[in-house]
Amino acid sequence: MLQLMKPGFGTILPEGSRAHEDWVNTLAQRDYIIETWHCDLSTGIFSIGEAAKTRHGLSNNLCGLLDILRGYHADHHKTVLNILEEATAAASSFCFCTTLQDEDGAAAPVFCIGTSSIGKAPAAGRMQGIFAFAAADN
Repeated sequence: MLQLMKPGFGTILPEGSRAHEDWVNTLAQRDYIIETWHCDLSTGIFSIGEAAKTRHGLSNNLCGLLDILRGYHADHHKTVLNILEEATAAASSFCFCTTLQDEDGAAAPVFCIGTSSIGKAPAAGRMQGIFAFAAADN
């Protein structure tokens, strides 16, 4: 498994492209399925790709945070919520790792790497990033 971080951990830094790019490059150099996502902070609606929709067990590509969070290991909910809460308060770069249950019932890691930009009213800002899922042979 990727040594970027263990499931249940995360980090958030002031907005800066270097950390974000380093984290993404680390995943890109491995055999991970990488898919982009974004969230409009004025609505709280996430737009995710097909792989994320399937792996999170969702029926739609548009969803809320609780829909995404539901599939994560319960012990990791607080970490993920804290990171995303901080990211909505100030422009940030962030990443976290948690686990999702795969088709076989085994825990499979999912990495989320993102950035947030905070806008002035009426635009609340945006979060965007990638989900990275271990390929079947990782």
